[in-house]
Amino acid sequence: MQILLNIPFDTFDDFESPAFAYKEREKIEKEYGLSSSDTVEVVNIGPGADVLVILSTIATAGLAVWNFPTVLRDGIENWRWLIDKLKAFKKKNQLVSLDFDAAGLLAIDYVAEKYGAGTASEFTDSHTFNIINVEGMFPGKENTLAARPHNYYVFTFYVAPRIIVLSVRSTGEIRELEVFDDMPYGLVDSEAL
Repeated sequence: MQILLNIPFDTFDDFESPAFAYKEREKIEKEYGLSSSDTVEVVNIGPGADVLVILSTIATAGLAVWNFPTVLRDGIENWRWLIDKLKAFKKKNQLVSLDFDAAGLLAIDYVAEKYGAGTASEFTDSHTFNIINVEGMFPGKENTLAARPHNYYVFTFYVAPRIIVLSVRSTGEIRELEVFDDMPYGLVDSEAL
């Protein structure tokens, strides 16, 4: 899972050094609550003159975000530590951008909080719309979040008996786009019978 975080220049001593991320590793880990298994790389996508951006790949211990059980309450607690960390980055205005998995975790958390974690639920569909592509600045790293930093993610969940469509911007903002309270064409969830 990749996230882009901002670092004010005055936080660290030698931000212009090519070895910055390695030399300042302990400070970065402490400042952002990262572990030694997470990777950090300085990237220059330039959100402002007084801010440096790091790409952090958070190690998720082999857990796959989209392999959560169909009941949200069973899956979401496995990810609570990371959801809380992502919300803290957003609250402190440290968050520049989230990848698909991180945005999905925030969407899952939103659904669980609003509609109840114990409700029979499942993820049904998703789409990613890339808004800014700067792959040319990162040769050999075209598949990183730094190369495609700003995205619009759309997730669809079935939360009995509703279909919920959410959007999550790469900045972590969530918007409920649509809630369908009825099943089309007279179809009924077989588990609800």
